[in-house]
Amino acid sequence: MPRYYANITLDGPAAADVALFLTSRQIVAYVAAAPKSQAVVFHEDLGAQEQTAAALSAHFRCPALLVMDYGGTVLLYHLYVGGEQADAYVSRPHDELEAGAEPLPEGDATVISAAFRVEHRTASVERVLNRPTHRTTGYELAVNRHGELARALGLPQFAAGIGFRDIAVGELPAGQGFDPATLVRTGG
Repeated sequence: MPRYYANITLDGPAAADVALFLTSRQIVAYVAAAPKSQAVVFHEDLGAQEQTAAALSAHFRCPALLVMDYGGTVLLYHLYVGGEQADAYVSRPHDELEAGAEPLPEGDATVISAAFRVEHRTASVERVLNRPTHRTTGYELAVNRHGELARALGLPQFAAGIGFRDIAVGELPAGQGFDPATLVRTGG
């Protein structure tokens, strides 16, 4: 079974408010508080993750960054602002992720940096997005790119490498800013 994970980072709402919103919609997830008024949602239903991220962004009027790791080597993201997709990214082509004749989304460092109010870090974000996926660049694994992207955007790095099923079997996020006491399960 290929390695994968997904989660959504929100900038603005309190984790408790996010948990109430998800519970009211019966969305099963774990929610963790993060520093700087941020929250990370580790959602169970990967089939509804885009709708969940869009709904969270619309309801809380905040950016929501949905990040997915596919097979351990491909990083994908969808950025939602005001409930609408504002940006998307795929780190490298993959046969099972091809979008037909359309080119893969490359991400826009200016858009994602502005969404998280870190315009002064646009060049750093651009480097993370454009660095080739290869063992010599440090980005062979998607989790490494995710962690560097989170760092460049000022988002919690503990989101990198962890998804719902990891937490469900007892593997908690690790890293600065994660407090296990704030982790809440929602929806069921």
